[in-house]
Amino acid sequence: MLVWALMALASLAFAPPAAASPIRVRSLGGEAALLLDKTNLLRYPALARTFAHADIEIFDEWAGAVIPLGSTSAIGLYLNRPTLATDHLNSYVATTGSENFRALRPSPWFEAIAATTLGSVQIGSSLRYAYDRQQQGAAEATASRREALLGISVGAGTPRGLDATLRLGGTSFVDQDAVQKVSQRSGTGFGMDLRGRWQVSDSAVALPWFAWEQDEAGLAPESRRVTRSRAGLGLNAKLQPSVLVVGGVFVGMDEEEIVDAAGVTRSNRLLQLPTTLGGIEILKGAVAIRVGIRHSATWVRDRSAALEEESFATELATSIGLGFRFGRASIDGLLRKQILRDGPYLLTGAGDEDGGLFTNVSLSYQLYD
Repeated sequence: MLVWALMALASLAFAPPAAASPIRVRSLGGEAALLLDKTNLLRYPALARTFAHADIEIFDEWAGAVIPLGSTSAIGLYLNRPTLATDHLNSYVATTGSENFRALRPSPWFEAIAATTLGSVQIGSSLRYAYDRQQQGAAEATASRREALLGISVGAGTPRGLDATLRLGGTSFVDQDAVQKVSQRSGTGFGMDLRGRWQVSDSAVALPWFAWEQDEAGLAPESRRVTRSRAGLGLNAKLQPSVLVVGGVFVGMDEEEIVDAAGVTRSNRLLQLPTTLGGIEILKGAVAIRVGIRHSATWVRDRSAALEEESFATELATSIGLGFRFGRASIDGLLRKQILRDGPYLLTGAGDEDGGLFTNVSLSYQLYD
């Protein structure tokens, strides 16, 4: 049944698959900064004109498009696209404040992008906003996050150059009942993301990468500081015109420190020990087959006034993906690995444990030349 399903899809496509979509990134190791892909514009907005495209994430339920304006500029809008910053904000909100405040789940509202070309340099910016509000009688709780990305790209779309983004963020909290109102606004969020592109041979590009950010935002009377950093090196190599091999390694650290009203400090430190990833993409006519692997090791230390805990864990994850192209449009799917043993019931199953063909699907349309 699997063979028939794949043949039916392949028979509809008639051009080489596009290098595109978050699903493609996930099926080739899962680290976007270490892979040349048109979704890089979400991390580096200066690339918006070079990689303008439309994207719909079927199961993740977000969508957006970046549209070219002439030959030098582009504008775009994404709706409901999740980010790591929003995920971390939700994790904190769920553990502090009143019951009303802990029920908040700030969700990404929009992300607006604009970019233009100035000579040999491209510049771009994006604005992100996430928000949630709960009110029950006199009790009111809100949480929001604003983030601005300012980017520059030298040699965009070529195997040699630099992509850089400066991040400025702010977070606001309100937790109010009939007696008192607690709020805090933070304008101290700051970060940077740098990635080089260095052609090491006619068929290989190295991608050195460094990212760092720090944010101070806590619901009074607490104070809270979060620091995150990553550094790595990726390699994208074309062994043949139809075979792409991806490899990379990175390390990182996440640290959170919270000081309560009594001056008691609790902290959490996660050390991302060398994480290795790799993947291969094979093009056959209109079909792309992708296989990825990722091995990670993490060391975590939690400290409070009364207790200190440490833990260590390793994980090995594999993924299999398929891509199909219809002219400028493409479909990328992440295969449910159980089908290799059981076979699929349908293209998609009725639940997470059912035998559908794909666990996730991206639809994209290329708008650049």
